[in-house]
Amino acid sequence: MPTPTVTIVLPTYEEVESLPSLIQAVKEVRKSTFHDLQLIIVDDNSQDGTEELISNLGKGWIRLLIRTEDKGLSPAVIDGVKEVKTEFCIVMDADGSHPASAIPAMVNALQNGADFTVGSRYVTGGTTEDGWGFLRWLNSKIATLMARPFTKVLDPMSGFLGFKKSTFDAAKDLSPVGYKIGLELIVKCDCKNVVEVPIHFSTRQLGESKLTLSVQWQYLQHVIRLMRHCYPSLVSFFSFAIVGMIGVGVYTLLLMGATRIISTTPIAIALAIWLTMSWNFYWDRRFAFWDSHHQSFLRQYFGFVCVCTIGALVNFFITLYLSESESVPLAGAIGATIGAAVGLAFNFFMSRIFVFSKK
Repeated sequence: MPTPTVTIVLPTYEEVESLPSLIQAVKEVRKSTFHDLQLIIVDDNSQDGTEELISNLGKGWIRLLIRTEDKGLSPAVIDGVKEVKTEFCIVMDADGSHPASAIPAMVNALQNGADFTVGSRYVTGGTTEDGWGFLRWLNSKIATLMARPFTKVLDPMSGFLGFKKSTFDAAKDLSPVGYKIGLELIVKCDCKNVVEVPIHFSTRQLGESKLTLSVQWQYLQHVIRLMRHCYPSLVSFFSFAIVGMIGVGVYTLLLMGATRIISTTPIAIALAIWLTMSWNFYWDRRFAFWDSHHQSFLRQYFGFVCVCTIGALVNFFITLYLSESESVPLAGAIGATIGAAVGLAFNFFMSRIFVFSKK
């Protein structure tokens, strides 16, 4: 069999201290296994000496791509993979945590039918270097659990990835957030046969870790995007239901305030209902019907109010009736709960069809 053609994509930002040893490790793989191995270093304009280092090396098989816009690991990987001309592509971190010696096994798995390969810490034979604190370990486990709806891979957080260039080219709607590009590619490239290759994950020796609260928040945003991609109807309905549940509390508070300002109870109830519908509309438009922002805001608002009229009327009359014998907050909570329950399914489907259509 002919030797497979392979390109490594290496996203970097202020990693110049780690690059010499990593390039040497890649060079050994190139010498022993893949004699035409290519390396694309995608740097987010670090200005830390990376450009000078690569220039001084003068290696024709090493290419440096400097990015000045849309900075971030995931966009850097995507831009780098777009430049790949070989059959196979390997993505790895530049901090020395991923062993280049595992690359032949990852490419071999792809040659034997895998859609995607992951350098994994958690399969048999995989290890993690001592030095992880409890919080970092816990963060990894929670992040892995959050990825379960999309893949059964044991180490979906790994940044050591392998795939055919043609697999990447077939991806649809790539929109990664943060650092977990592997999970994005597994989902968006529709990879069913993912093979995990055991690796020893080394703790960073040089530079600073990129794991921050901001990165964790970006991961949460990424999971939400993937949920919307994989289960759009389910996510839309549950978001609608959650907004409605919160709306019950909002209505109760608004009703308490309105009855203190307005002496006429029916008017106070009507005002609280209208303000609550406006509140629900804003959050439903943002979370439940995120894919319909291309339409007129005012048109959607009036359509939403019309659709919710049945539940609103149920709420109005129950609240008005109970307010004669019960406290206003309790009457409002009961009325809003019954009104929301009556209108939940009807309001959702009517809103999706007539107010927040995707077209």
